[in-house]
Amino acid sequence: MKPRAVDFVALAVSDMDRSEAFYRDVLGLDPETPRGAPGTRGNGFMEFAAGGTAISLTVLPERHANGIIALAVEDCRAAVEELRSRDVAVLMEPLDTGDCTMAVIADPDGNQLMIHQRADGTAG
Repeated sequence: MKPRAVDFVALAVSDMDRSEAFYRDVLGLDPETPRGAPGTRGNGFMEFAAGGTAISLTVLPERHANGIIALAVEDCRAAVEELRSRDVAVLMEPLDTGDCTMAVIADPDGNQLMIHQRADGTAG
């Protein structure tokens, strides 16, 4: 497996209205995905343009704030199988969303990394 780019960095937030205002009004970032756009979970997801990498916000009120790096690959399923053969913990099997295929693995310290393949073939 060789990542092509970092597609996005995802952050868990507890209050989307508060977080949207912070990233838009305080940091000056432009929203990339309208809240509640098709393929999202209502108001629980949005992305902001941050140069070549997006910042993705997801409402997860039951969890402490955390982050995840999404590594772009040519073939998500093949990458997961290669990683599995190297005894890497697969925390979430590949999931097709229509816009992408994604899976989650853990590094040796338990940090989560997303293996991500955009349906349109782009990366970064």
